[in-house]
Parts: sequence; C-alpha cells; structure tokens
Amino acid sequence: MSIHDSSLTGRVASSLRRLRNPAYTGANRCYPCTGVNLAATGALALAAGTVSVPAGVAVAAGGAAAVYFRGYLVPGTPELTKRYLPERVLRWFDKAPTGDALGGIDPEQYLRAAGAVIDGPDGDLTVAPAMRAAIVSEVADLDSDDALAFALADALGFDPAEVTVRVEGAGYGARIGNQPAGRWESRVALATDLAAHEVFTRQVGGWRGLPADTRASLLGAFRLCMDSCPACDGAVSLGTDVAESCCRSYEVLVATCAGCDARLFEVDASLVGVTEDDASQPVRA
Repeated sequence: MSIHDSSLTGRVASSLRRLRNPAYTGANRCYPCTGVNLAATGALALAAGTVSVPAGVAVAAGGAAAVYFRGYLVPGTPELTKRYLPERVLRWFDKAPTGDALGGIDPEQYLRAAGAVIDGPDGDLTVAPAMRAAIVSEVADLDSDDALAFALADALGFDPAEVTVRVEGAGYGARIGNQPAGRWESRVALATDLAAHEVFTRQVGGWRGLPADTRASLLGAFRLCMDSCPACDGAVSLGTDVAESCCRSYEVLVATCAGCDARLFEVDASLVGVTEDDASQPVRA
C-alpha cells in the first residue's frame, strides 16, 4: 500500500469514528430501537425500490449505515418505541441468550462441592467464612482500574495491554480493544468476580478448564450468596428496583450493600419469578 493509500485509509477511519455515536451504539445499543429503525429502513427501501431499484438499494444501504454508526434513523425513536411497541415485544428484545451457559451444571451443588458456600443460620446459602476471608483479601488488592484490567486479562487469557475497564452508565464495563467484553453492576461486583476467580483457580480443581461463560455464571451465583460486602463489610440486602433502558422500564431483583451502596447483583425480576407483592417487601439475602 502506498503512503497516499495509507493516508486515505486513515482519513476514512477517522471520519467513521467521528460519525459513530457511542451513546447509542456498542455496549449502549438498544435492540428494540435498533429493530424499529431497521424495520423503518426496510419499509423506506421497499417504497423507493418501487420507483427505482438503485434508489431502493441506496436507501437500504444508507439507512443501515445510519443505524449501525448512529444507533437511530428515525428521530425520537426511544419515545416512539416505548409508546407503540407492546411490552411483550420489548421484553423479547431484551431477553438474554437462550443457551445454557452453565452447561448443565447446578450452581448450588458446584459451589457447595467447592467449599464456597454453606447453609447460613437462617437456612439460606451464605459464603463459607474461609472463602469470604480469601475473597476480601483479593478484593483489597484490586484497588485500581489497572489492577482490575490486569486481573481480567489474566482471567480471559488476553494481553493486558488490550483490556480496559471503566464506568459505563450505572455500572462498570470492560473492553478488549474497542469491543465490549462484559458489564458488571458496580466496581465492587467486578472486583468480587475477579477475586473469586483467583481463589477458585487455586482451590477448585478444573476451574480454569470450564468455558468462560460457565465460569461467569457461577461467579454471579456466588456473588448473590454474599451477605456482607467484600469491599466495606457492609450488610447486603436483597430487594427490588426499577431499571430503565432507553425505551422501557422493568423491575429488577438487586443485592445492594447498605454501607457503600454498591450493587453486587441485578437480574430481571420476571426471570426469577418476583411479583409486585414481593417487590413491596425487600428481604435479607
């Protein structure tokens, strides 16, 4: 490639980066809104295509590019989506992948066998004292974003220079290069997962051999069993809250530290069968 070609490629790449709207793309992309905009693009392309095939192709390409780089084609999409799409459709878009990330593993049985959780005085699962002490020590060492990024790179098997972590909205996100690589409810939630991963690596045979998504699901289940915060030792309570995406509101089950207000766990309440009556009475984890 000539110097001229390289310079042209660089200018094109720079222009595309300026065109991209990070507020509505990448990790922040809203899939209901994306679906609405792609449907609108298709309808416009078909209409233009009845007049001229090249015009239809141009509209389709231009609309798809706008949705890809900007997130929206139709102004005011979030309000339109919230107003006109039925809740069942919005929920379908927001559903997690249907594949079993646990690969058939029962998380409670696995964590019990690993010595990570035991029955608490009230009969609920809680973290074993020795395991909690080890987690607290590891979390204390993860005292900077650089330390978190290095530990995450080790857990995922990537070059630490490629991995970054940072605040993303109300949570904490990770990227490998420019690609989203995960999102946690808080910095403490990320640190807890990485601390548990390190302890499990030392103490649980075959841990590193599990697929990454299986490990992530087990770490989330383990985090839900913590009744005190590994960062500040505050009490963790289980309750409900309302989460907002750009085009819908939905109830979530949350585990939150009363000391530092860190959210350790969050899941769509409908996925775990929480009702409106449950929501009015937060319970202890």
